[in-house]
Amino acid sequence: MVMEQIVTSLRKFKETRELKKLLARLDPSGKHESNLAVQLLQLYQEELIGRSEYLALRAKIATGHYLSRLRSDCPELRGALYLYDTDKLRIWNASVSHMPDVFNEYTQGLDVGPDIPEQSPAPVYATHMLKIENVLRSDHPIVSNHYDMYKRAAIQSFVTLPLVHGSESIGYQFISAERPREFTAQELSRFSAASAYLIRELAAIKPYMIDQFERAEPQAAHKHKKRP
Repeated sequence: MVMEQIVTSLRKFKETRELKKLLARLDPSGKHESNLAVQLLQLYQEELIGRSEYLALRAKIATGHYLSRLRSDCPELRGALYLYDTDKLRIWNASVSHMPDVFNEYTQGLDVGPDIPEQSPAPVYATHMLKIENVLRSDHPIVSNHYDMYKRAAIQSFVTLPLVHGSESIGYQFISAERPREFTAQELSRFSAASAYLIRELAAIKPYMIDQFERAEPQAAHKHKKRP
C-alpha cells in the first residue's frame, strides 16, 4: 500500500524524490489505506516528519474524506476548498478533486482583489455565506466577475461557506451544481457543520500550505510554457 511505502521511504531517506511521488499518490479519500491518522502521528512522534508536514498530510486526508462523503451523499454536487491569502489577496486550491480542471487552474493563485468591496478585508465569499441558485439570471457582482469561467466549467448554481477562525478568514467552501437549484436548509446546515471541522484542520496549516503553493507556482508556469 502507498502508506507502507511512505513509511519505508521516510525511515530510510527522510525525504527523497521517491517520497514526494508517493505523497502525491496518496488517496485523499483514504481508500485502500488503513489507520492513516495513527501512522502519520507515529511518524511525527518519531521525528521522521515535521509538524507542518504532519498537519498538511492530516488536513489532506481529512478534507478528502469530507469531499468524498459530500460527493457520495449528493452526487449532483461538486465540492472544493480554498485558502485565502489575506496579505496578497489571492485564493489557493486546498482540495479540489471534484472540480473541472479548467476551474482548478483558474482558481489556483487567483487575484481576488476585484471581488473585495470597499472598506472590506476580504471577498464576500470568504466572510459570509453566498448563495447563487441560477448563474444565468444572477446580477451579483461576483457572478459578473467570473461569469465566463462559470460557463466554461458548467457551473450553474453554487453556494460558498466561509471558514473563519477568530477574526481571520482561512478560506471557504465552494459547492456547485451543473444546473440551477435551490440549496435546502438541511443541506446548508450540514455544510455549515462541516465548516467547524474543516477550520480545525486548516487553521494551523494555512501559512505553510500557502507557502508551498507559492513555491510550486513558478514550476507549474514553466511546465505550461514547455507544452506544445
